[in-house]
Amino acid sequence: MAKSIGVVLFGCGNVGLTVGKRLQDCAASHAKRYGLRFDLRAIVDSRGALFDAEALANLGAIADFKQQGNSLAQHAQGVSTSEDIAQHLEPLASSGNIFVDCTATDRISGQLIEAIQRGAGVVFANKKVLTGDWSTFQQLTGPDVTGRCRFESSVGAGSPFVAAVSRVAAAGDAVHRIQGTFSGTLGFITAGLDKGRSLSELVREAYDLGYTEPDPRDDLSGMDVARKALILARVCGWSLEMSDVDVQGLYPASLSDVSVADFLARIGELDADIAAQQEAAAKEDCVLRYVAEAGPQGCQVGLRPVPRSSPIGALSGTDNILNVHSDIYSSTPLVIQGSGAGADITAAGVVADMVEIAVARFP
Repeated sequence: MAKSIGVVLFGCGNVGLTVGKRLQDCAASHAKRYGLRFDLRAIVDSRGALFDAEALANLGAIADFKQQGNSLAQHAQGVSTSEDIAQHLEPLASSGNIFVDCTATDRISGQLIEAIQRGAGVVFANKKVLTGDWSTFQQLTGPDVTGRCRFESSVGAGSPFVAAVSRVAAAGDAVHRIQGTFSGTLGFITAGLDKGRSLSELVREAYDLGYTEPDPRDDLSGMDVARKALILARVCGWSLEMSDVDVQGLYPASLSDVSVADFLARIGELDADIAAQQEAAAKEDCVLRYVAEAGPQGCQVGLRPVPRSSPIGALSGTDNILNVHSDIYSSTPLVIQGSGAGADITAAGVVADMVEIAVARFP
């Protein structure tokens, strides 16, 4: 008989609901291959929660309900007060259950820390909790809770960037530097620059295709990449804070406070400068990429010229890449590459993390 693993899902946007659907679709293979059955015990959004088993079994209906702009607090079986939600969650914060964070907030960090300290597993697609202060990261990943917190999808979607760095560190191989591109959206834009297209044209196309966030400045600011770089730096064992990350965004402060429509209308103001940088890079047989680089002293994130023939320079589309330079990987870095965008691949990474926790920590 398959072992039941309870699931508490925070966030029921595109990624969260895709995680739920993937768990349903993989139920037979999880039971056959691992002897596991993942049972959804709760879904929590910013204003309410569902704990009713019958309601939770119908993810399609929940998706339709949310797409109409509703909160779970408005659901017929919804729980709305923070006190009632906490009361329902309290017994689930225990061994044999996994809390999954698919939100974009750090407001639930206390709940997740309490859950893992009480024996539950925690899986992140969200970056914000993991890039709070170093002490929070330690409480979630330190030796007392080793193996019960996983966060592959917070960095590389389904690409095993965290696993790669973790294994290098576990082997006692000192990491000296990591370098990579960690945004499928910015990868799409910079690869388009290689073909002579303008920044403004590429940003508008990425926006129309749904590659960017609803406000494309959330991508172009570089903060998403910065958070990913910080997470990987911390996996290397470097006790860095966000203040140790130097982030150079792709737009000036003068465009920070305008509406999205005005931003898209005015982004052409940046075309000449970016084209000049692209031309200068091409003269050195280089291309522009939005690169993150980290070492024990800090991280730098920004648009950089890189050799056209290098693994980073050869990237196209929405792929991401990570280079790890260490004692062992000295002359040639360890290179991991894979798709870095989309709800399906992000959800796949989350589900894989859940299986690994259940197999290793909840025998």
